[in-house]
Amino acid sequence: MATTFHLFPFLPWELRARIWELTVEPRTVDVHATTYFPEPNEDPEEVYTRLISFTPVPATLQTCRESRNLGLYQKVLFEVEVVPEGGERRYIWLNFDLDMIDIGWADPHEFDSIAQFVKRLKLRTELFDGHMVASFNAFTNLTEARIFFYRDALRVWYTSFVFFKLSCDPGHIFLSDVKNDRTITAQELRDDYKRQRPGESVTQLPMSALFRQLFIPTLIAAADFLDVLR
Repeated sequence: MATTFHLFPFLPWELRARIWELTVEPRTVDVHATTYFPEPNEDPEEVYTRLISFTPVPATLQTCRESRNLGLYQKVLFEVEVVPEGGERRYIWLNFDLDMIDIGWADPHEFDSIAQFVKRLKLRTELFDGHMVASFNAFTNLTEARIFFYRDALRVWYTSFVFFKLSCDPGHIFLSDVKNDRTITAQELRDDYKRQRPGESVTQLPMSALFRQLFIPTLIAAADFLDVLR
């Protein structure tokens, strides 16, 4: 069976463009933050962080110039800080509407440089405390988030997802308890909380206000600062 359609270049432009669009599929793209330190003979202050990914370049972009020029993927620079003079700048091709950005066990704060562009996020954690909520809320345009917990999941979920204000629609935040193999959305968690406490209103609080109610004065100042930044 023939695998090459030799008449493709002769198709109308609109049809070729549509065919290229149909080759774009959702991917899970792993992204890691790596810190580079200078060599012994280099400036000791030239320490910088770079986001890297080992996910292959989409096949569509490796086919021909026409497919690359359609704008199906965005060329994203992964430099968190200024790269020393002469250093190589790195980038990766992403489709933010479709690609799931998987940051693994990393602190979401390390990805502030691309946070505003990410729409689909995946991460793993053991705790999701106030610091994690502040880092998570830097992803202001999320349409989907998948968070995998590896310990004390239920307790952490109630503390973080019932009371804290979140940047993402709670119905699109999927919380997975890896140990017990169960998944629930943040919205379902809030609804469950309300069912267990009929008549009790749940107010979505800024972090500083929640810490005051829980009488954690050592965290209040830091939380006030984070609320100002959000």
